[in-house]
Amino acid sequence: MIEHALVPMDESPMARRALEFALEAHSEATVTVLFVANYVDESYGAEMLLGPETLRERVDDRAERIFDGARETAAEHDATVETATEYGDPTRVITQYAEDHAVDVIVMGSHGRSLVSRVLLGDVADTVVRRAPVPVTIVR
Repeated sequence: MIEHALVPMDESPMARRALEFALEAHSEATVTVLFVANYVDESYGAEMLLGPETLRERVDDRAERIFDGARETAAEHDATVETATEYGDPTRVITQYAEDHAVDVIVMGSHGRSLVSRVLLGDVADTVVRRAPVPVTIVR
């Protein structure tokens, strides 16, 4: 039985589909929505221009927008979600979070980034599938 599902989210339609799938398929489970702030995406240059505090505020604002959307989606399914923000490489953070928080399954979209970014940074979903300590469901 699935007691805890982890749904890594960004602002992509695939991430929303993954959350909807998790809420439907694992309706009795605790669902945690995880936003991973990757400073490669957020831009090291932005940190130098804005300063670390301002950049962190921007990341926190982005996370809260994502979480608000996730809460709305959960409410549409008569459910609630837990939320978490972590910083670092998404593949490492997602797999480590699953290991550290007794996650039974990871449910994620097949992709969330632009094609250029996926080519440069690698496909997060593919890497998570290969490294995760628990089963991974990929939603298209």
